[in-house]
Amino acid sequence: SILKAILFPGLGWGVDKIRFGLVGLYLRLTNNWRPLEQFTVDAWMRKWAGDKVYELMWQPLVVGKFGERYYKQVTMAWMWARLKARTTRLGTFEGGFQNFADMFADRLREMGVEIRLQTPVTRIEREAGSSQVSVRSEVTEVYDQALVTLSPEAMTRLVPSLPEEYLHGLRSMKSMGAVVMVLALEHQLSEEGYYWYNLPKSAGYPFLALVEHTNYVGAEHFGGDRIVYMGDYLEPEHEFFRLSQEELLERFLPALKKFNPKFERDWVRKAWLFRTGYAQPVPRVGHSQNIPPIATPVEGVYFASMSQVYPWDRGTNFAVEIGRRAARMMSSE
Repeated sequence: SILKAILFPGLGWGVDKIRFGLVGLYLRLTNNWRPLEQFTVDAWMRKWAGDKVYELMWQPLVVGKFGERYYKQVTMAWMWARLKARTTRLGTFEGGFQNFADMFADRLREMGVEIRLQTPVTRIEREAGSSQVSVRSEVTEVYDQALVTLSPEAMTRLVPSLPEEYLHGLRSMKSMGAVVMVLALEHQLSEEGYYWYNLPKSAGYPFLALVEHTNYVGAEHFGGDRIVYMGDYLEPEHEFFRLSQEELLERFLPALKKFNPKFERDWVRKAWLFRTGYAQPVPRVGHSQNIPPIATPVEGVYFASMSQVYPWDRGTNFAVEIGRRAARMMSSE
């Protein structure tokens, strides 16, 4: 909460705490983010919050999210959106978001939608002399329209016939990947009942965040297991994308003793590993001028991705919004 942040003792009780509070209040109250877009988080926060406040409170979070490579390039409009949209209330879908996805898919099938899994698409192009779009997979099929919801990099490979200017815009959009290890434990890890730990890179942990989900949603919802997430945003070239699950466990598990000295490896009943090279777009200064339009220059081909959700950060609510926007555009054609 804002109150707990202000009461954080690391800032002392002088001018630094006042600057921290005033900057946070300004960002929560202002609705005009466009002037902020011309500044990086690093430059704006150092000027208005001060070096100490920035380096203690904000810089570790930005470095954790975007890495040493990109954190000094991130636009202040992104930080504004994070603080503007964030509340102290949390909610989760009963049964988890996989359950939500399954229910959503079932409803779509009831409406006559065909969902094909494990069917990679390799090429999308406009049919010569036709208003239709061909989609190449195991076979080539023809449709009136196609909507791509993958990364900008994947879009360049799927639709190479896009004009060079549009392709250049896609290639200029950078992003971070993510690695998440989920554990089912026999015992509670945080005996204090903490739900979420943000861990600065400088602390030397092998992950950015540790979340004990069952300190928020009771273990009875998970058959008595204690569910722990360990995750990090990393560049796709990072070694964690190449290591096996067992190798990553060897890196991650020793750190759990820092949260509970009683932790032992035999607490782990099961582990799951999730990785993706496209998890967090990097919005840089002037990003609004570089967002590719949903309707691409190739007639009948549309593109809607996390990188076009701006200034807001990627999230389920904003995915729904851009999906609706794309659907309206396609249905009006």
